[in-house]
Amino acid sequence: MTTTSVIEFDVVATTGSGWVALWDAASFAHVTDQAGWEMELIEPDEAGHLSGGHLVPLNILCDGRYGVRVRCGAEFAPVLDEREAAYRKLESEPYLFRSTGTVHVTGAEFIGTYEDEEPPQAFILPAGEYTVTVHLLDWEQEPGMVLPDGAPDALPDFVVLVGPKTGEQFRRDEVTFDDI
Repeated sequence: MTTTSVIEFDVVATTGSGWVALWDAASFAHVTDQAGWEMELIEPDEAGHLSGGHLVPLNILCDGRYGVRVRCGAEFAPVLDEREAAYRKLESEPYLFRSTGTVHVTGAEFIGTYEDEEPPQAFILPAGEYTVTVHLLDWEQEPGMVLPDGAPDALPDFVVLVGPKTGEQFRRDEVTFDDI
């Protein structure tokens, strides 16, 4: 009998640049200052980061603070749970993601390694190639989740499903959904 594990982590990511990303730490270790960031991330696909699978954008063209849940199955593609599926608003086309083992989820402006800043929270995602889909949830539609002091049981804004690489055609648009 084979036991299959699922890796899952939650993070809150803040952005003032309009987008958040799941990104591979080693692929951006050389980005250490604003000039390097601009060369690599103003047009991430021109720099080869989307086609190369170095990052997956969670980009809805809006600054904010976003709850993100990442769920990875190395042997099978994970799915939304019943509650998440009930409030899914949009689903992306598949993205390619290549992990070297350590990943981050941050606002785009925090991609890289900066001497004067605390490094972002790191997560372990086994090295390999993955297919990733991003799901935008409309958690505010769930009864009882919009409260003056917040709702601790609210769903995240995004659920990112990471599974084994399938196919050869992947989305390379830095805006995550066509319907935004």
